[in-house]
Amino acid sequence: MTRVIQPPARGIQRITCIQLSGEYPDFCYRLVMPDYGMPFIGTVLSEAGYDVTVYMEHVKPPEWSRIAASDLVCFSTLSAGADKTRRLAHEIRRRLGIPIVIGGTHASYFPESCLEFADFVVFGEGDETILELVEALATGRDVATVAGIAYADGDRIHRTLPRRGPQAFETIPNFSLIEGYRRMSTFDMIRRGKMPLLTVQASRGCQFKCTFCIVNTMFEAGYRKRDVESVIRDLRDKRQYGRELLFVDNDFAAIRPYTKKLLRRMIEEDLGFDVMVLTRIEVARDPEILDLMRRAGVTQIYQGYESVQPETLTAYDKKQTLEKIVATVETLHRFGFRISGSFVVGADTDTVETLRRSADFVIDHELTIAYFFPIWGHYPEQIRGYQAIVPWYRSIFRGWKYCDGNFVTHFPLRMRPSQLQRALIEAHQRVFSIERVLHALRRGKSQDAKEKITHRYMWWTIAKGLREYIPFLEELEDGLYDAVDTLQVDRLARRVRDDGWWTFRDGNRSIATLGLSPLELPLTVDNNITCVPPRLPEAHATH
Repeated sequence: MTRVIQPPARGIQRITCIQLSGEYPDFCYRLVMPDYGMPFIGTVLSEAGYDVTVYMEHVKPPEWSRIAASDLVCFSTLSAGADKTRRLAHEIRRRLGIPIVIGGTHASYFPESCLEFADFVVFGEGDETILELVEALATGRDVATVAGIAYADGDRIHRTLPRRGPQAFETIPNFSLIEGYRRMSTFDMIRRGKMPLLTVQASRGCQFKCTFCIVNTMFEAGYRKRDVESVIRDLRDKRQYGRELLFVDNDFAAIRPYTKKLLRRMIEEDLGFDVMVLTRIEVARDPEILDLMRRAGVTQIYQGYESVQPETLTAYDKKQTLEKIVATVETLHRFGFRISGSFVVGADTDTVETLRRSADFVIDHELTIAYFFPIWGHYPEQIRGYQAIVPWYRSIFRGWKYCDGNFVTHFPLRMRPSQLQRALIEAHQRVFSIERVLHALRRGKSQDAKEKITHRYMWWTIAKGLREYIPFLEELEDGLYDAVDTLQVDRLARRVRDDGWWTFRDGNRSIATLGLSPLELPLTVDNNITCVPPRLPEAHATH
């Protein structure tokens, strides 16, 4: 049955924006870090004249009194927080009946399940869409005319015409809209056991198309740069809250002339930030930009190395080699950067030995921090005909709270799920070990030692849930692997055909909504984790 949305008698004046955290701790749970999206959307609405309050749960949980006084509630969530979001949204519907909008990564990929508790889904970048949608709701205009959304009509899901992201995004997120957010004192950090980290954005999108990455779906308009002076104004504004800063750009140095101009302005401003940026390895080819980074306050660089296995790098379409990764790390060390590296593991080319060699790489090359993430390949990617990179019959789904990037959620080809989970735990224990802390101190790298200690403590908390998850994996994998731990795909297909209660199906719902060919179990199976089914018909704009 369709839920009729009546515009409030007074119009839409008061909007509450909410982002809830995941249910298990992750590597951000000891940070007070305003995620960029929801404060940005809240600011866009506030500057349009609406009374806006933003709740980031890790800063301050949402207050029912404010929700009850609202004309509209906007949610943003990652998959790990989807169940919590659902519970709160259901309560808002039951008790208040006010319109609910949801956006963000989870909603953009899985609108069908989100529309079970929300009235509208906003796809991708919501800068322009949210303003038009709120105006339509306030005036009673037909929401079908608003591009970039989905909504339910009875049993049918409607997707309106797509909307590419804006070319200009100069809004400066107003952190004062975040309830309870303020500059943290040393006492605050000790009392809460958390550290502050500010966020700023200078560009959106990425010029590369790694097979496991969500960026090209979330930022369909491609790579775009923000005006340098707008970024500088943003930095001036954020300095009031502290000095630890992360640029959330997917590739901070993608267009080097632009980045150099920005860095020179940061040097001129001399704002005193301690900056971390995300870059690809190509940045190491340009000594000038590395020198400017150091002078501008960049002390740490995060890079996605993803694998030490050449075949896996090829499968991920990373456009980089192990030899180039090694050369990059050596160059960054010479310039004095602390280095954080991430590895995406569990591809069809990976084994348990791949995990061990990845940890060896981190230790041998003295990375400050490393993260090992099991591949989460269940996003239905539009560029692949709404197919995921992990075939759905190889998925493992116990609930959204396990989809936080630390739990194994698929059947690997060349190791058991439980082996992959244990290997991930072991790899993190090795790189955050007391031995590595003492080694950093002996080398005079006190900041490296501090970060390893912090991550060691965080990992101890994270690993508890992962260990409790392993018996579940062992039960599922029983009888599906041979003596050398190779997945017997035909056995798995038969088991899925008979039951398959653990498989992940929400991506398949997008197939149905778009009127594409249904997903069938294979008779013969191609095991390449990057493979996709035969080309499907083109999706229509609306259905």
